[in-house]
Amino acid sequence: MLVGLYIFVDDDFHTPLYAEPGSEELEDDVWEGLCEAANDALEGDSDAQGTTEVGDCIVGWRHLVKPSLSFVCAVTTDIKPSLVNKYLRALARQYLDEVDDLRRPDKVGINDVIVDVIPPWEDEED
Repeated sequence: MLVGLYIFVDDDFHTPLYAEPGSEELEDDVWEGLCEAANDALEGDSDAQGTTEVGDCIVGWRHLVKPSLSFVCAVTTDIKPSLVNKYLRALARQYLDEVDDLRRPDKVGINDVIVDVIPPWEDEED
């Protein structure tokens, strides 16, 4: 189950392009893990994509270097890391295909992109 999904530009963690739920609704360690994963990928201190366990969640990230965008999510630990990576890859691809101004998109357009990408673990439940 998806716990949170965020899209960051550079290292602007206070005003993400997309945030569901807001940072105040997450456990502090999960929010810090999301931000740390995005920041490490941005600075080249980790791979551009990956997953790690943080508290009761798995945090996944995918950083796109050219536009300096990070797609980051937290899911429950029953979700396989490979499915988290697959979801973030599909989300990033859809975002690149559908959004005109990658770093300053129309907020309604972002919501349309997010809704169109179904997490693969939801497909498995059917």
